[in-house]
Amino acid sequence: MKKILLLMATHMVCLFMCAQSQLVVTATNGSQTKIGLDKKPVVTLGLYGEKVKISYGNTVKELDVKDLTFEGVNADSKEIAIVDGVMIPLKKIKSIIRKSFESSEGHLASAISRDPKVSIYYAALQATHIADTLKHWIDMSYTWSNDQNRIDSCTWTNPKLCIPVAKQLDGSGGEYDNVAYPVKRYFNFTAFLVPDSILEEHYGITSLDDLRQKAHELYDPMYPEDSNVTDETDRRNALNRFISYHVIDRYGDYYSLTAMDNNQLQYNFNRMKYDICDWYGTLMPHSIMKFSFPSGPKVGLYVNRRGVRDHADERGAYVPGAKVFQPKEMHVSNTALNGIYHYINDIVAYDITMQQVVCNDRIRLDATTLSPDFMTKLTDGEVARGHTWGGNLRYDLAKNNNDPAANNNRSVGFKPGFVRNFEYNDDTHMHVRSRSLYFWSYEGDEVILKGKFDTKIKLPSLPAGKYELRLGTCVGFDTRGIVAFFIDNVPTDLIDMRPGGGALFGNSNNHDSQMGDDEAITAFDQSIHNLGWMMGPKCYTPGSRSSFDASANSMRDLPNTIRRVVGTFTTDGKSDHYLRMKQMLSENCEFDFDYIELVPSTVYDNDFYPESPW
Repeated sequence: MKKILLLMATHMVCLFMCAQSQLVVTATNGSQTKIGLDKKPVVTLGLYGEKVKISYGNTVKELDVKDLTFEGVNADSKEIAIVDGVMIPLKKIKSIIRKSFESSEGHLASAISRDPKVSIYYAALQATHIADTLKHWIDMSYTWSNDQNRIDSCTWTNPKLCIPVAKQLDGSGGEYDNVAYPVKRYFNFTAFLVPDSILEEHYGITSLDDLRQKAHELYDPMYPEDSNVTDETDRRNALNRFISYHVIDRYGDYYSLTAMDNNQLQYNFNRMKYDICDWYGTLMPHSIMKFSFPSGPKVGLYVNRRGVRDHADERGAYVPGAKVFQPKEMHVSNTALNGIYHYINDIVAYDITMQQVVCNDRIRLDATTLSPDFMTKLTDGEVARGHTWGGNLRYDLAKNNNDPAANNNRSVGFKPGFVRNFEYNDDTHMHVRSRSLYFWSYEGDEVILKGKFDTKIKLPSLPAGKYELRLGTCVGFDTRGIVAFFIDNVPTDLIDMRPGGGALFGNSNNHDSQMGDDEAITAFDQSIHNLGWMMGPKCYTPGSRSSFDASANSMRDLPNTIRRVVGTFTTDGKSDHYLRMKQMLSENCEFDFDYIELVPSTVYDNDFYPESPW
């Protein structure tokens, strides 16, 4: 008789393999259940990946991998006998889970493979082995436990995680965020695929070989040093560059790739002068992709577009971009457990037009987009960015109350070491705020850093050139601190964000009202820019409304919403660059990290327009 003892989170079960083709399950209370083994046990993936299902005929036992430990037979080696006495180590069980998911029908690559309308793109995904990347889902190294410095939680009911994020000078007012940490960590992907019919109609592409040729036409002029790389699994290969540029490493449905969430938030933007947009890196190394949601005749979601509505922007540039099909236009199930895919009406590429025209603009990135983990589905099915408040409420205010029952907003905390593009010390608390229409923050949300924080962020990749790095934040609260900034480990700036520390900008609102005309405001904006400051963006206006109100105070009119020119850096377009933010005071303080701007020198040298929505 062979023994298996499994110690689980709540109980211990002893499994005895009997000669009579039975499995006897003995619980710790002594009760026994006999299971007939009419077939060998089979290990498969549980519903959310963190489970192992062991099937014995018609009986299924589901075990949580994280809580599994083993005693008894070969206890020292942490092994378990599953089938006919074969000893299978715990780490191999985790491998079995991964392989089981990869061979199942649940991952994104499998969903794409079942769609005959995108067979050429799927052939390219296979040839480059990017299809294998689209099978990733569970981070088996992620753990969740309590420690002395941080009280972790998987629910929104822990009073120790109802965290103050803004207090006035007298201690009154302010806000508390109700924070929880994810139970599990997942990986998600979003792919943008051109249907076969459009490839043939626009480019005469009817096969993978035709697509290979198109890839070389696009990328050999951009990367001549790599034109002879024939290994299609190599990221330098033209076909690999082509197809990897069509994939981003986060979850993006039609109304979450920009702040256009098909709800009230759209009315906070001046869409007559500004297309709602966001930027993300792709699986192609050192590349960036833009998503826009214009209004008017061109309404919809676009990739790598430049302009406003149906015309050129204030700098005279217009690129139509590739339009993303609405879900109802696809007539196919486009979701998987680890991602989603969309049809687009044209090829997208990191080509001359993208690098020299679309990217030759002020690139504003909301802080809640700077890590793929901020836009990866959590165990509750939502992502941290724009996470829905308790009771499925949207946009509500945080309360001045540290009782979770009276303050049911939902902000998501992140553990050090498990946030892509971010590195921070154990003295740093970081969470992504849920969205509110009333927050003095761009797009209604922000990343909060608390404690004696020291955080380094990998900046999004950009085309070669010199850039000014600006940071958007809200100053003037008593709980703010003094923050030192470094670009690529070189100290560039020191900002006192406490009341009085931003006094220069704090006077700007009165100054605006005295001038009263666009030319004077522009002159003032330029003068404070020379001192390292800028007013907030004119395109966004906090508040709740059912249509855009041009008379409401925009972030340019508010006294505390500012931009700081942190410094400049030069990139060759093929190297990584980093922004480091370090809290310099001895006490714990907070910092609302709202957005950054990466502005090419060709733009920031000529960046002041009386009617600019920026």
